[in-house]
Amino acid sequence: MSTLTLNVKNDLTELIRVAEAIETHGEARGWPMKWIMNANLSLDELITNIVSYGYADTDEHEIRITLTEQEETLVIVLEDDGIAFDPLSQAPDPDLDASVEDRRIGGLGVYFVKSLMDEVSYERRDGWNRITLTQRPPS
Repeated sequence: MSTLTLNVKNDLTELIRVAEAIETHGEARGWPMKWIMNANLSLDELITNIVSYGYADTDEHEIRITLTEQEETLVIVLEDDGIAFDPLSQAPDPDLDASVEDRRIGGLGVYFVKSLMDEVSYERRDGWNRITLTQRPPS
């Protein structure tokens, strides 16, 4: 079992550090490239949303990220102390059959994350949003 824990600020420049840390850690432990890519793409989308929309102030906040390989499964936990927001229920899936002009703004990124990961869940615990992403071994 291997774990990578990152604490980052609510600043989009932190995305580079997150991506580099995941790539370095994952490659050193022989993670499938699919895990590394899906983790980075999903976290990029979710952290961007947290930084862009998750806080009612301009103060510095901490975003916690934990990636754990357990029993050949990658589990990613993303936590922030922003406004309570469940992206799974509050960001409905986009209408992919609608024309681009007729589509509602928003929701595509969360849909993208759900399509990359095998499981995605949300809970609010002790004033923190907690999103858990699960990626099973590639087939």
